[in-house]
Order: sequence, then C-alpha cells, then structure tokens
Amino acid sequence: MGGLAEYAYCQAEALSKSGAEIIFVSTPDFLNGRPVAFAKREFIGGWIRLESSDWPKKLILLWNYSVCRLVLAWHVAKHRPDLVFLHNFVEYMAPLWIWPHLFLAKVFGNRYAANLHDPVRSYAVGPKWWHRWSVWLAYLPLEFVTIHEALADPSMVPKRIRTVFVPHGLYEISPGGFDPASIRAEWGVAPGQKVFLAFGFVRDAKNLDLSIRALAQAPKAFLVVAGSVVSPKDRQFSDYRALADELGVAGRCRFFEGFVDDAELGKYFAGADFVLLTYASSFHSQSGVLNLAARARKQVLASGSPSALVETVKKFDLGIVVAPDSLDAVVGGMKSLLIQESKPRWDEYEGFASWAVNAAEVLKAVGNSH
Repeated sequence: MGGLAEYAYCQAEALSKSGAEIIFVSTPDFLNGRPVAFAKREFIGGWIRLESSDWPKKLILLWNYSVCRLVLAWHVAKHRPDLVFLHNFVEYMAPLWIWPHLFLAKVFGNRYAANLHDPVRSYAVGPKWWHRWSVWLAYLPLEFVTIHEALADPSMVPKRIRTVFVPHGLYEISPGGFDPASIRAEWGVAPGQKVFLAFGFVRDAKNLDLSIRALAQAPKAFLVVAGSVVSPKDRQFSDYRALADELGVAGRCRFFEGFVDDAELGKYFAGADFVLLTYASSFHSQSGVLNLAARARKQVLASGSPSALVETVKKFDLGIVVAPDSLDAVVGGMKSLLIQESKPRWDEYEGFASWAVNAAEVLKAVGNSH
C-alpha cells in the first residue's frame, strides 16, 4: 500500500459519507487498481516509470510532475468544483504547471486547498532561486492547508493561508483468519523471541540498517521487513541482506520485497509484536503505518524530529520514542519494549484518530455543515 494514496482514499470516503459529492481524480494504477466507492472517478493518465537514476528518469519525473498537473487543471475547468482538494501537495517545478491553476483560482474563483503531510521540506529541486520560486508559486492558489500537528516553524506556510488541524485516521486491516503462531513458525521465529515489523515503503530515512545492527545487541529480537524500495538511490533489499549476513543476524531477519496486497496486510501485523517507525531527524510528518499498528494494537518504536508521529506516540502511550539516527537509542528502545509492561491508550487514540472528524474539519473549512 502507499501511505499518501491510502490517506486520499480514506479521506475521500469519509467526505463522501459526510454528504460531499466527490470527483476522485487519480492515475489508473491508484492503489494497485483498487476500485473506489465514490459516485464519480476520472483518470489523469498513467504515471510513467523508469528504473534508473540517470537523465532519462529525471526527464520522465519532470513529465509526470508537469503533465499530470496540467491535465488536472482541465478536469477542474470541466467540472468547476466547490473545492479542489490536493491530496499530495507538491511544489516542485511549479513554474512549469501552476499557471492554469492560478488562472482558475484568481480569475474564475475556483477554491484550492491541500493536505500538507510534510510541512518541513528538506529536498530541493534545481537551484535555490528556482526552488524558492516554485514554492512561492505553488502556494498561491491555496486557500487553506490541512495539517496533523501544530507547525514547529509557522513560517513554512505563508501567513495568508489558513492551517486546519485534521487527525490522521486509522487504516482498516482486512480480517483474514491469520494464526499468529503459524505465521511466526513460517518465519522461523524461535520461542521467546519477539518480532519487530518494519512495514511499507523502504527508504534510507527509516534507518533499517540501525535496526539490523541492533539485533546483535538484542538477541531476543527478530526483524521482519515487508514493502518496496522507494528509489534506486536508497539502499536495496540486497544491501540489508548483506548487512545481516555480515553481522551474523541473518537467521533473525526475514525480508519480503514487493507490494503487499490488502488481503495479505493483516498477516504481517498478526505475526508481529512491535512495529518499527525509526525515522531519521529529517522526518517531520505523521506515519500511516502508525495507524495500521494502532488498529492492530501493536506498540511502536518511533523516532524522528518533532512531528505528529512523535507527539502522537507520546500523548497516547503507543510505544517508545527514542532519539533519531542513533544505534544506541534503537537498541535501548528495543530492549525496553521487550521487558516493559505498558498500557497504551488504544481506545482513546481510536476516538481521536477519526476519519469522520477529519472530514468534518475539512467541510467546516470549506464553509459547509454536513
């Protein structure tokens, strides 16, 4: 599953249940082709992929960023919706695609808003002057943005734009009648060992190498990694397997590479004891995997900069928060989870992390009351 795509689906579903008429615009391969229950769905064209890190890939990324957003402008002009709600706000290369959206917003009065999952962006495209211009232009059509936690640096969002707090809802896990004991036996988990699950997109910023290194100092810990690598620039599964072999902990690691189908999702959480969310200090957002772990009622080991993720885990005692980018911190966190008997406030968090509340806040910001 893809975190941002799953969020868009659940949010749109909640808005639809709240009475909003949804026109869902996506690529045909959205969530691996999952059907949507909304009254209307339209396609924006395929997302072209190229498995390389050279100039051809950069040109294709430029094509994807620009053309898809230009096609979106056509859909907006065609339907003239009450709100254009961008599920994944991206400011990159805005000078190449923003103009029709600015025209629709400033001349025709179309209202724009965006989910701002990552308010602090450390990644820039092109020269500094170009990136700053891109960011400035991309925010121009927006009336408000939704956030999951108070902004650590309010200057990241222009003062004229309203910020609306919305909770990140819990994701559903399809019941599959999974037997935890059978799953753990299949993985080779020995009696007395505890399974730490790293789930979702695999990228360097999740510090999986630290989790593998921590196994050498936490002999009762067993690691399962399931998901897909984000980019050729990130460490690949072969790199993590090689590291586990080098450290002599390969027997306590299982790697499952590839997209995890919805029907198989529950298997990994049924077999796990804890979930790893050991993000680097560059992480300032919320984690969709946290809201799978909460649904499965599995405590997490979390790290990152001040963010919705870190504050949520602390506020509701959903696990342990440790310093980011630190092997000692990961080792200490693992050992603490292995021995402590905490009482996470699952019910309280489930009441807080509601898609219905998310949708209500969005509609309130638009000026509707459903």
